[in-house]
Amino acid sequence: MQDSEFRYLQEFLLRKIGLSLSDDKKYLIKSRASRLLREHNLSDVNALAREIRKNENGTLAHQLLDLMTTNETLFFRDQYPFDALRDLIFPELTHAKGRHGKIRIWSAASSTGQEACSIAMTASESVPEPSRVHILGTDFSAKAVEYAKAGNYSQMEVQRGLPIKQLVRFFNQEGNRWLVRPELKEMMTFDHANLVEDSLAGKVRRHGPFDVVFCRNVLIYFTPEERTKVIDRIARCMHKGGYFISGATETPEGRFSRWEQVLYKNKRLWKLL
Repeated sequence: MQDSEFRYLQEFLLRKIGLSLSDDKKYLIKSRASRLLREHNLSDVNALAREIRKNENGTLAHQLLDLMTTNETLFFRDQYPFDALRDLIFPELTHAKGRHGKIRIWSAASSTGQEACSIAMTASESVPEPSRVHILGTDFSAKAVEYAKAGNYSQMEVQRGLPIKQLVRFFNQEGNRWLVRPELKEMMTFDHANLVEDSLAGKVRRHGPFDVVFCRNVLIYFTPEERTKVIDRIARCMHKGGYFISGATETPEGRFSRWEQVLYKNKRLWKLL
């Protein structure tokens, strides 16, 4: 790949989805774009870059952005956030809102939906009248969002983190696939959203403001400056005192928003001040 075309793709990915690629990541673009080269009959990644330059809002550009997002996920990932929901956050919110007040949760990088499903299952097992819990799952990847909406998972996917008790209770088996049951599906809404766009707050505000936001293992891909902007955008969509649940090594540091650390089982959660 020519250095000039790699520099352009670096800048394009940073500008469009906040993805910061170091100079040693040429191989990542090459490996993930290989399918696009065949599909669009392009000779190499240089040709791909030249085509994207012509139309940054076209199909090819969106396909590359989709391929460059990381959709690694599993049910009940790391477990402690869901234990914190059950033992700390849901009791606090139920007390504050009463038995019938709406509880709104945002899974801000929901990938193919396992995190949102895990939140819904936790609510179903620990919240009086769980139908009052509304969960919004958003992701940049249009394919991931459609997969999450379908709620149709393979045997391998449900074996990654999903206990058999919850599998049997909340999923119906059809052949070698597992479908999210309607009562759980009704608690969740999935939509496309880009965390690095200034229009984010307007996009999700109709579903909020949120009492809890999960934004896990995505901030690490942004530059420090973009990370700060993302945190402030998310804060604008939350209730004061709302909980922010980040990845284990991620810290919400906004330019305008302020956060209080809360420890749960020696793990850090954050409350919006």
